[in-house]
Parts: sequence; C-alpha cells; structure tokens
Amino acid sequence: MWWESVIPMGIIVGMIFVMGESQAFFHKLAHGKPKHPCNDAWDRAMEERDYRVRAEAAAASKES
Repeated sequence: MWWESVIPMGIIVGMIFVMGESQAFFHKLAHGKPKHPCNDAWDRAMEERDYRVRAEAAAASKES
C-alpha cells in the first residue's frame, strides 16, 4: 500500500530538516549572526575591512 511509505519518508524529511536547522543554529551560536549564503572570499575580506574601519573609528573618537 502506498501509505506505508509515508511514515519513513516523513522521518527522512524530518531528519534532513533537523540537520539543516541545527547547522544554522550552531553557526549562529559560534559566530553571533546568521549564516550568509554564497559568502565567498571577497565577502569575508569586506567583513574584515569593515571591522577594522569600525575599530579605527572607535579609537579615533576616544582620542578626541
């Protein structure tokens, strides 16, 4: 009968969902922000640059 495959398929789909959601949860836990899709080397370099610029601006505002 076709309905006999509904429960195993539901288990498989549910486990795939849990794997994806747990990956996103642990990434957010480790990095403090949600995972950005298609984040390549250029995006990471720009994030590092933005962090450096903010740190320099904060240091400059403390000095003045």
